[in-house]
Amino acid sequence: MALALRCLRPLPALLLRSSFAMARGLPRAPAACPAPLLEGCRQCVQQMLLSRQLATKKGALDHITVMTKDGKFPLNQLGQISQKSPQLMIVNMTSFPESTAAAAKAIRESGMNLNPEVDGTVIRVPVPKVTREHRESLAKLAKQFTNKSKEALRKVRSKSITQVKKSKNKVSEDTIWLLEKQIQQMADEAATEMDKLLAAKTKELLG
Repeated sequence: MALALRCLRPLPALLLRSSFAMARGLPRAPAACPAPLLEGCRQCVQQMLLSRQLATKKGALDHITVMTKDGKFPLNQLGQISQKSPQLMIVNMTSFPESTAAAAKAIRESGMNLNPEVDGTVIRVPVPKVTREHRESLAKLAKQFTNKSKEALRKVRSKSITQVKKSKNKVSEDTIWLLEKQIQQMADEAATEMDKLLAAKTKELLG
């Protein structure tokens, strides 16, 4: 959910700029203005929609966030990640040994079907073969993340519309209507982009 919210963060700013522009009688942002939002969603969803690349390439664990007593940190900032073979990844936690258990837990709960083994300050991560069953699991996970992203998008849309309505004493009803229409259009475009990414990733996983 944190990733979903991060990728949707540009939306309020875009809407706010459009609101100020229209309230002052200026041309509204061009049709291309949702691009930062859509690009953010694209990067976010592509990162969340786990594919077999996440289980076979160095850097596959970099996106994992570890909860420590000092806060949340990316795994690659706490440990040195290396790939010993296509079937084994190693996370050396020598620099932050107190976070070894938390790192192992984060890997286990990452949704990547990984079962880390702790040996002192070294975490061994066997990479499972990407079976049909695992691909189906990844496809389901992709859909779950997409649904969470859409839920976050709906909340942002609702909040933005509420903010616009609070300006009804400062701008005309026509302006309010146009802004609400633009907000809905941007949200619809973002949701459509999410669906396209999900369909592409599902096809890649399941054929």
